[in-house]
Amino acid sequence: MANSTTVFVTGKVYWAKIVGEPHNNYEGTAREWSYDFVPDDVSFLKEHRLLDRLKDKPDPKNPDKGEYLVLRKPEFDRDGNKNPPITIYNENNEPWDGRLLGNGTSVDAKLKIVDWGRGKKKSIYTTALRVKELVPYVSNEFGAMDAAKGDNTPAKSNPRKEKAPSKPAAELDELDDDLPF
Repeated sequence: MANSTTVFVTGKVYWAKIVGEPHNNYEGTAREWSYDFVPDDVSFLKEHRLLDRLKDKPDPKNPDKGEYLVLRKPEFDRDGNKNPPITIYNENNEPWDGRLLGNGTSVDAKLKIVDWGRGKKKSIYTTALRVKELVPYVSNEFGAMDAAKGDNTPAKSNPRKEKAPSKPAAELDELDDDLPF
């Protein structure tokens, strides 16, 4: 029989694919929700002998990322039953409004650590997330095109033409000149 423990941890999420429907996993064999989690404190991993789960691959797009956990939740459990998605709340413990989470979003995570018994690896599952400080997700679909032009600034998703400031009505009256016809 598996023993489980629930821990509450603060940290930041990166590459979060947890809002909405699951996505295809890396191997393309199943669908899952996944994200990289950078815990503020790794003492819970040390306590449960899970420090080996930390990844430390540097990320050039997110240099402040540091050591992280890759957390996944499959669409189906091993018996073929559909898993519910990861529950997400806002800072007031209300259901999340569906906005995508950008890299560096601060969260409180409710994690379940399952000990499957002697000789088997422990598992870490996400039960719920509470978003403390949202970093909005900004798409950079045209990044390669902009880089080819030498422009390294991300394209704005909804560019608007700026209008010239309108003149007050008092200034318009001063322009009323006598016309010679």
